[in-house]
Amino acid sequence: MNWHTIISVLMVVVLKVVGMTLFLMYFPQIFGKNDFNFVPTKGYATVCPTGWALHQGKCFLLTTSESSWNKSRSYCEGEGSTLAIVNTPEKLKFLQDIAGAEMYFIGLIYQPAEKRWRWINNSVFNGNVTNHRQNFNCVTIGLTNTFDAALCDINHRWICEKNAK
Repeated sequence: MNWHTIISVLMVVVLKVVGMTLFLMYFPQIFGKNDFNFVPTKGYATVCPTGWALHQGKCFLLTTSESSWNKSRSYCEGEGSTLAIVNTPEKLKFLQDIAGAEMYFIGLIYQPAEKRWRWINNSVFNGNVTNHRQNFNCVTIGLTNTFDAALCDINHRWICEKNAK
């Protein structure tokens, strides 16, 4: 074999490896949502269960069934998660983009004794909630681009959140 052949073969191998790596990294963006949410990152994989969406190291489940806020919270706990804590603009935009025109309960609830909104992890909410009336102590997102107060006993869809593995 001469040097030209060896160099040509090495170039083909390198191009195939680089091409396959790029293909696998961008497969979900090219061909749409996959069922397993596998994303290679720095030598390890981040995985969400089937049906859960991956965003910034968190897995999100947007349900298609509807229930009260308390039953929604219990469902999430049964899945090893919590109702979503939407505490960054990026997370809000991501969830609103996939929620569309549906209303989803999140993990934000009004504390009447304190007269303030708190996340279910007990952190304080510093934003604005629209439509807040007496007994509208739970919050939905999705229908509008805002946090909307809602009755906790009315059935809505909900969003669960947990750390990706």
